[in-house]
Amino acid sequence: MQSDRIVVVDQGISIFKDKTLAHGGRTLKDGKIHFYPDVRKFESDEEIVQICERLLPHECFHYFIQPDDLEFDSEEERKIANYYTEGLVEREARKFYKRHQNVISFEEANYGFNISFANIVRMKLGVSNAQAIFSEDAYLRNIKRVTSDYESVRKRKEYFLDVISQIANEFPRELQTRAFERMRTMLLQSGNVNAIKERLKSFEFISADSIARLENSEVIEL
Repeated sequence: MQSDRIVVVDQGISIFKDKTLAHGGRTLKDGKIHFYPDVRKFESDEEIVQICERLLPHECFHYFIQPDDLEFDSEEERKIANYYTEGLVEREARKFYKRHQNVISFEEANYGFNISFANIVRMKLGVSNAQAIFSEDAYLRNIKRVTSDYESVRKRKEYFLDVISQIANEFPRELQTRAFERMRTMLLQSGNVNAIKERLKSFEFISADSIARLENSEVIEL
């Protein structure tokens, strides 16, 4: 996949943080998409190419959806803008995949809560989809107006991560880590606990109280 637009780095740790698999075209200000597959986890080059291809649609959308050189009043506003951007990028990548799933590969990123926030911003600020994607000023310069919504989404995410961590402890000891990781992925990809609730109902050893804690889910369609 090496090309004038794509760089594949043959180590598993990016220059930003551990476990970061890819960065879009503007992150390093070089106009290239960077992938960081951990080569120790793959049996062949073909397998590495496949995971990069599944991440590619999301990273491509970063070419024209990303806060870039905009002035913010605080670092907190920039953080919220980045959170929104990841949601908008992932939402459009998922839509793109649905239209072209017969010809491209795709893996949903763990940005379900970001998508929820992006949808809240769109409703609250009243910008059209085209404005949100192609006109950064349309949403980023007003990002301070949705600070409380950002905090609400983040708190909901942390609440449910705590709940599923406790539920994982109800599984047999040898399955607890695997159960938590699976539920965590389902939660972060979807942004809600609907699928988790349905799956847990099939396990008799999960307490009714635990499932009841998941009923407090505020569902926001992706």
